[in-house]
Amino acid sequence: MDLIPQRNSLVSQVVETIQSGIDKNVWREWLPSERALAESLHVSRNTLRAAIAQLERTGVVRAEHPLGTRIVTKRGKPGSGKKHHVVALLMPEPITALRPKIALIVDELRGHLAELGFRLHLFHGEHYFAAGASRRLQRLVADNPHDCWILTLVPDRVKLWFQEQGIPCVVSGTCGPGLKLPFVDLDYHALCRHAAGQMTSLGHKRIVFLTEKSTKAGDVASERGFVEGIESASDGDAKGFVVHHQNTNHSVLKTLDRLFHDGPANPPPTAMFVANPHFYLLVLTYLHGLGLRVPADISLVCRDDDSFLNYIHPVPTRYSFDEASFARRLFKLIMQTVEGSHIVKKDIRIMPDYRKGATLAAPGGEPAQNPSAIE
Repeated sequence: MDLIPQRNSLVSQVVETIQSGIDKNVWREWLPSERALAESLHVSRNTLRAAIAQLERTGVVRAEHPLGTRIVTKRGKPGSGKKHHVVALLMPEPITALRPKIALIVDELRGHLAELGFRLHLFHGEHYFAAGASRRLQRLVADNPHDCWILTLVPDRVKLWFQEQGIPCVVSGTCGPGLKLPFVDLDYHALCRHAAGQMTSLGHKRIVFLTEKSTKAGDVASERGFVEGIESASDGDAKGFVVHHQNTNHSVLKTLDRLFHDGPANPPPTAMFVANPHFYLLVLTYLHGLGLRVPADISLVCRDDDSFLNYIHPVPTRYSFDEASFARRLFKLIMQTVEGSHIVKKDIRIMPDYRKGATLAAPGGEPAQNPSAIE
């Protein structure tokens, strides 16, 4: 459907465009906000207001302040336009604020969808994930019908809401207990258990896992895997500490101050496992400021990968995956959901590759002879 009105008789064209969208179930209960609708139709707000006023006079819509514009009547047959050939992606922040790896996955996904004639619409906003956001989500979904919703970086309560509403969706991430939505994610439990094993096998006794305070299923699985990996250490003397931050530079720096300036009663760690690549860089520069060498004085391992890590010296030890492969698996679940096909395996967990890098060594060990090499 072409939602761009022609310039001749512009108000009349906007009226027809909106009426056509209503008839085809592009909008069901409410029209989008004035700003969003004006932008999507490429018209001024004054033109849009004139068109909506005309639709009000004919009884098609009704203004309900402060809620918005409610759709009252439709000309089309019920159930018309069931397939929209559009897929939505819902996330807390705009794509420009997310890690490059995530943007690459979205780009790959957009390409796969375009090949089959589907468009990908992005929606973001922390207000959709706050407690008591059910009405906002209801309005979002009602105003923006899509064949499938992709949920990424969202808490389990939002996933549960989509599940209970019966809205077709897939999750880019992990689903917690009680959720039956199809998902694709890294196997964070196995990854973090492996990382803990790598550090304890080299003789590290005090290991910190620095991660965001989060209830997201992937982060919960990460912490559980790390703790299990420490507990399964052969000598039993290793101690692991899960240390949380609030996902800001300030919070991470305050946490590091506590770890490295807490006095002899709480000696600093000999190895750190950092979840977020951006905060890995912050930790590395903080340690450099203390005069600590990596890995001679302290070892570092990064849970997640990103392209900029290739330009850090020494090259970080971390876990890496192919974003194109991830996007293909997610795309397959999306199309199965759109087509209403039976999905045999709903929980797809990918074990990433371990990249040795040059930042993990035995306590007091010397840096690798070739610190720029990645194995």
